[in-house]
Amino acid sequence: MNRNKRRLAAAVLLFISMNSFAAPLEVKRFGIFIGANDGGKGRQRLLYAGDDALQMSQTMSDVGGIALADSILLLDPTAMEIRRELSQIGNEINQLGYLVRRTEVMFYYSGHSDENGLLVKGEQILYKEIRDELDQAGADVVIAVLDSCSSGAFTRTKGGQRRSPFLIDESSSMEGHAFLTSSSEDELSQESDRIGASFFTHYLISGLRGAADATGDGRVTLNEIYQHTFDETLSQTESTIGGPQHPSYEIQLTGTGDLVLTDLTVPTSALQLSGELDGRFSIRNSQGKLVAEFSKPLGDTLKLALPSGTYTIKKSDQRMDYSLDQENLMSAQVSLNRNTQLYLTQRDFSISGMEMTRYRGEEQPRHDSGEEKFIFSLLPGLNYPELNDDDTVLIQGGLIGSIAPRLSGLQISWLFNITGDYSRGIQYSNIFNIAEGSFDGIQASSIFNITKGQLNGIQGSGLFNIAKESLHGIQGAGVFNIAGMPSTGIQGAGVFNIAGEINGVQAAGVFNYSSYMQGLQASVVNVAGTSMGTQVGIVNVAREMHGLPIGLVNISRNGIVDAGVWYEYSDDYRIYTSFQSGTRALYTLFYFGNTKEAYLEDPENMVWGIHLGTRVPFGPLDIELDGGLKQSYQDSQRYKNSYSSVPSARALVALKGLGIYWGVTMDFQYPGQLESSLFTGDCVDFGSNGSFKGYYRYVFGIRI
Repeated sequence: MNRNKRRLAAAVLLFISMNSFAAPLEVKRFGIFIGANDGGKGRQRLLYAGDDALQMSQTMSDVGGIALADSILLLDPTAMEIRRELSQIGNEINQLGYLVRRTEVMFYYSGHSDENGLLVKGEQILYKEIRDELDQAGADVVIAVLDSCSSGAFTRTKGGQRRSPFLIDESSSMEGHAFLTSSSEDELSQESDRIGASFFTHYLISGLRGAADATGDGRVTLNEIYQHTFDETLSQTESTIGGPQHPSYEIQLTGTGDLVLTDLTVPTSALQLSGELDGRFSIRNSQGKLVAEFSKPLGDTLKLALPSGTYTIKKSDQRMDYSLDQENLMSAQVSLNRNTQLYLTQRDFSISGMEMTRYRGEEQPRHDSGEEKFIFSLLPGLNYPELNDDDTVLIQGGLIGSIAPRLSGLQISWLFNITGDYSRGIQYSNIFNIAEGSFDGIQASSIFNITKGQLNGIQGSGLFNIAKESLHGIQGAGVFNIAGMPSTGIQGAGVFNIAGEINGVQAAGVFNYSSYMQGLQASVVNVAGTSMGTQVGIVNVAREMHGLPIGLVNISRNGIVDAGVWYEYSDDYRIYTSFQSGTRALYTLFYFGNTKEAYLEDPENMVWGIHLGTRVPFGPLDIELDGGLKQSYQDSQRYKNSYSSVPSARALVALKGLGIYWGVTMDFQYPGQLESSLFTGDCVDFGSNGSFKGYYRYVFGIRI
């Protein structure tokens, strides 16, 4: 009887899986990108409209979810060609039917227009006609972006009013349209030789590639891109001959969530600017073309998706400095490989326009005019011989404390040591050491060390160490370490470590924290803003995980955090609850099960376990494979002094977005293993003599 029930359950699961392919499972996005330099007789020929459309098309293909096969690029087309492509997209959407969750169309135009419509090669396409064609295409969501003069008139063709946007991501339902235009209905839209593009599209593309990601979640939404493009375009055009441009919008969307325009979490080439960097940035490719320009505040890590290639990045400390052409800017040159991410810190930038040289036949110039001295300090500030502000201490010994303007040697005292300017050597005291400027060498004390500038060497203390700006070397303390950003080297503490950014190793007995981690974190609890390395601990937490978490609980915003329930078709008909966390590459699964009649009351049939596994995408499905150990209550009571856990595995198929899954679990019996209450039901034999067995059961479940 039970065998027949299991067969019936398997047939039901097969029926569900066959019909699942007819369910709308994904968002399908189409794009039409038009660049029209030729507006017809009597109108000045534009220089960059075609390039604007090309760059926009590439950006949406890279990070905007528009496949190359679904992207149409029209350069200086006729009006008839535009109408034909609009009609063709409508036909393709109709053919999809219910095979997708939602359809979206992005219509982008860069070129000439007036208050009535688009102007292409002397012909006019009325705004009303464009809107009607987009409406008739049948897409759930229409996104229209017009970079042309008086394009703001497009948003009032049907009497549309500006509304607060309801924005949407892939998992939500949404219908309606969103229109963005480069100017108001009575304004000029301008292009610039300096940036080699129109102002509006230039900052639109910079924003879509990551500069507009105000929340730092790796996704650029409609609201974020409008605010970014409006601010940048207006700031750049306020002092131009054409006058200020005020990008406008009309958004009429119904639904919940955020309309995500670009997703920077997909595998792509990208630059990441560390939290310590702030100011105004410009990025040029190997041909000298300006590909991105933006401002960045201190403290936030910014990710910018770019095609692979070689780039020159210039930085001004003034975030509102839009020229980025004056001398003595900071600059960096980087080579970005395909599908790799490159992390930039302050150390990657140097002063541009200034070349370091060596003098021939002359002594290198000194930056101080003081003397090098051996000093004894009876009291802090009471030195023999006398110390001047520009002197350098070779060796200083103090009964109580030692204070020196700069050190190049050894500073030792009973209570404390303090140095001012750049110092190198060794500081040792029983209480604390403070180096106000940069320090190269060793700081050692019984209680704490502080370096406010940059440390290149070792900090060792019985309680804690602090290096404010940058650490290159080792911090070792009995209780905790604090380092600013960036930190390159090793942090080791008995209790916890804190680093703005760590490129190396963080190891602590209890807790590690870093805003950006590239290397290894090892502790009971590890927390990172962005993790590009390995976290090893009981609990690992990251805002974005791009490495490998190894622990019992692994939580990240772009990872797997699922709670689930599944039903097992077996002689006992158990119901399981589970918690799953980690990444697609490696997740951890905890589960607990019991019979449905006595789930929390009778422990006789209770089982629990822990697995490690991987989740592999396969079209609209996810394939999950995991394995670990399972324990039953009966076995734990029967073999109290013996190892009684059973090897177990699962193979599941899940519907993306719906949380429904089904598959098979298997408990393994190997030669010499103790008998287990889990070895019941159907089994398969492995090996030549059948001494290795697998007891399998079908499962069906749901997770959130």
